Amino acid sequence: MRRYLLLLLFASVASAAEPTGVGLREEARVATSRGDLDAARRLLTQAAAAQPDSTSLQLDLAAVAALRGDAPAAISTLEKIVALGAAPPVERDPRFATLQGSAPFRRVLQAFSQIREPVGVAEEMASLTGRTGILEGIAWRARTGDLFLGDVRHRGIWRRDREGRVARFSAEEESLLGVFGLAIDEARGLLWAAMSAVPEMEGFTPEMKGTAGLAAFSLATSELVRVVEVPDDGREHGLGDLHVAEDGTVYATDAKAPVIWKLEPGAEEMQRFAEERSLVSLQGIVRWRDDFIVADYHRGLFAVSPSDGRFRQLAHPPGASLVGLHGLVATPAGIVATQPGITPERVVLIVPSENEDRVKSVTLLASAQAGMVDLGLITLINQQPAWVAGAGWEVPSISGETTPRGRKVLVQQTRLP
Repeated sequence: MRRYLLLLLFASVASAAEPTGVGLREEARVATSRGDLDAARRLLTQAAAAQPDSTSLQLDLAAVAALRGDAPAAISTLEKIVALGAAPPVERDPRFATLQGSAPFRRVLQAFSQIREPVGVAEEMASLTGRTGILEGIAWRARTGDLFLGDVRHRGIWRRDREGRVARFSAEEESLLGVFGLAIDEARGLLWAAMSAVPEMEGFTPEMKGTAGLAAFSLATSELVRVVEVPDDGREHGLGDLHVAEDGTVYATDAKAPVIWKLEPGAEEMQRFAEERSLVSLQGIVRWRDDFIVADYHRGLFAVSPSDGRFRQLAHPPGASLVGLHGLVATPAGIVATQPGITPERVVLIVPSENEDRVKSVTLLASAQAGMVDLGLITLINQQPAWVAGAGWEVPSISGETTPRGRKVLVQQTRLP
């Protein structure tokens, strides 16, 4: 089971009237289950028109065509997935049984095989063995060489020092939620963490559902300095990533409610900085030139104006998919993103235009490299992008056993062009 479990849990499922894909896709799945393939095709066609770069939507549309016996439409749609650089495991998908053995389907499988070949560089920066948690967030402190990793399952933060020694940074007795994104505020000596209550964390109870907040730790002593909860507005919340501005203001994305929250220095409560109801699952956030750039897992990249909080979706080049983006980090070359929502998972360099109304280019930096699955968030280590691989969402024992088996979690790094 892929990491999409968490991301779908976080998603605010859209209504059928909203043509952004999620609600329409769910309706199509219901229609398919009851055998109404014509309705499923109609719904998926509408959803795919709104999100043409969603490879998962295209896959469902191709499957419905195959189930309806429309082989040409199925092949044509699978070729759109090829053009987007994705390669889902259709050869093992029973929905495509009627295409097996045909020459057009063999050509699609050959194209998928080529896409699954390793591309770029994913060097192993660190290997953490015996891990039983879900390691999602990552931050690096240049001053000391310490690497910090947020643990969702064990509700804490781990520190790996420059000698490679790993120890728990946050105290076990602290009442944290599952720890997701991390960010360092060196000027104030703080490590910030985005926290959310999810069923995959230890000690989860139904009463915790939908609670989230920010936690700040002293970098010098690891002491928990403060915890600030997301305001109770009657909705469920799930903070996943965050950005610390130069003045110490913390901005955090909410993957359950379509909100970016703001916590100003000295403030007692978070404020709603920006909201866009059409969004589904907000993920990474970075500052880029005069705006913020944020990723919505199902809809792509958006620029957000600091002056009025207005969201503007960024158009992108033909043949590029920006669906399934997770972590973002700003670099001089552009914005580097992990993209676990596409198969094979990858890391890409995204260059926005000068006025940020579109994306000029999307460059594949790494894909299908050894260990490059179940990608988490991303940071910079010595000015080069580094991310978590093997985060733990895909491990069945994480939620299915009292004592999960230990495994290896990697920190991988690529090089900017």
